[in-house]
Amino acid sequence: MAAGTAPIKRHPARTAPRMRSRGPRPLWYGLFYLCLALIAVVFVAPYVLAFFGALKPASAIYGSSPWTPPASLYTGNFKTILFSDHFLRYLGNTALVTTVLTTGQVGFGVLAAYAFARLQFPGRDALFSVYLATLMVPNVVTLVPLYTIMREVHLTNTYWAIFLPYTLGAPYTIFLMRQYFMSLPADVFAAARVDGASEWRILTRLVIPMGRPIIVTATLIAFVFGWNNFLWPLIVTDSNSQQVLTVSIAALQSAFSEQWNLVLAASLVALVPLLVIFAVFQKQIVRSIQLSGVNR
Repeated sequence: MAAGTAPIKRHPARTAPRMRSRGPRPLWYGLFYLCLALIAVVFVAPYVLAFFGALKPASAIYGSSPWTPPASLYTGNFKTILFSDHFLRYLGNTALVTTVLTTGQVGFGVLAAYAFARLQFPGRDALFSVYLATLMVPNVVTLVPLYTIMREVHLTNTYWAIFLPYTLGAPYTIFLMRQYFMSLPADVFAAARVDGASEWRILTRLVIPMGRPIIVTATLIAFVFGWNNFLWPLIVTDSNSQQVLTVSIAALQSAFSEQWNLVLAASLVALVPLLVIFAVFQKQIVRSIQLSGVNR
């Protein structure tokens, strides 16, 4: 080593800090998944009981535990339901009413949601707040006034009376679509207006294609509501010609007979369209929940 040169101090090599190995997951993780499992059991159990009961004859339902699986695949309940005098008519009535109701709710809902989201007119936000406040009013409160109106215009015992009060849009679906339309990029609409596009062209060429996920979700919500609607059709109709599926299933139970096997079989038949539609459009439902991240 040359003279006058300071010795080089060698520092011990610094080792990177070791990552602490994670121990076993806390106890609350297990409790969380246990709660999820219990919730799943609560929701799935009625469907399991309905499936078991629909595949049993009446004697087996009253002679065994409800949780006992059927000894054989008994299809007599479904034959009795499907080939009865009026069940297929009730099924057709339900399909007709649900189709008209869904088409009206989604069609008018898209127009209202676009107006509340993208059009500028005096009192827009105040009007939307008042309309949204109707969500806090239970449907039971409006049953008597609606029935009085239908009776005065002589629409009771008609298809019009069943779907007309709910065809011009629903506050929840309009709110859902309006929030989605507001998340769409405003530059696209501004560029379309600069190019001379009318509001109808913007709605049909831009808003509807870009808002397809939320429109599909609104369609499913309206379809499920129309298919499962029970109280209003029960009040406004009293004849078999306009009776819907939910009312006919409830009519299978009376003070003189309890046909649980037929009720469960009819309930499964009514459930099949909803399961098929959900299985086909479940991706659209998930996409609609993930609103666009582009700000206005």
